[in-house]
Amino acid sequence: MKANVMMKTLSLAVLGLVGMSFAGASMAQGTCPSDPAAPVGPWASKAVTAAVQTITSPGLNATGCGLNAALNLNSALFAKSIVTDTTPENEARYRVRFYIDTTALTGMTNVLRSVKLFNASASTAPATLSSEQINITLSGAATTPNVIFNVADSTQGSNVRSISVPLPVASGANRIEFDLGQGASAQFRYWVTAAATVTTDAAPTGTVTGINNSGWSGVTQASMGLFNASTGYRANYGPTNIVRFDEFDSRRTSFIGL
Repeated sequence: MKANVMMKTLSLAVLGLVGMSFAGASMAQGTCPSDPAAPVGPWASKAVTAAVQTITSPGLNATGCGLNAALNLNSALFAKSIVTDTTPENEARYRVRFYIDTTALTGMTNVLRSVKLFNASASTAPATLSSEQINITLSGAATTPNVIFNVADSTQGSNVRSISVPLPVASGANRIEFDLGQGASAQFRYWVTAAATVTTDAAPTGTVTGINNSGWSGVTQASMGLFNASTGYRANYGPTNIVRFDEFDSRRTSFIGL
């Protein structure tokens, strides 16, 4: 880990892998950059393929600006609209929080409609296995869409531990947060709440213990947006079916919350 405090600020992305709490600075409305990965933006890079990506004002949670992502209708599997952070350094503990708004996604009651929202990867992983240490997928379900956390775990036959959580707000703004440890018997905690819900470190939505991710070297890169969409998702959602993202924050130890 770096000894110095690192922080990139923008209301659509507040980054800071640090061992203490700090306040995120939101840009004033009307000062949003046109490109999240431009010199004034907080992200190391972006990738937009058969997709759209824009910065919108206002953002979520009363911020100045946020990120809109959507895929082209009937696009190929490689379609993506993501931004990437490369500040993590083989993190022994990795905490993330961001907001999403799925208002423009209708009909997410079909389990064949799914799209990845986030992933965090290590530089090395066990042979033949993915470098992903965690990914978060939005999936259709009978009554309300689910958020699925897929966590690398060599205690599982599939080498992945999956945790499915219904979105508290089926069509609207929600907040997602997790705390991922590293080791032979690591702990994973997660919070999935409506955007305005007050949360505490002591009361996560759920906790999973006994995860073995020691074969992975720790998080070194994270991407957020829309990617790896299923055929059913790509066949039904196009450029106007945006998912809004905002207030991404990553830290080493401290709870993030609202």
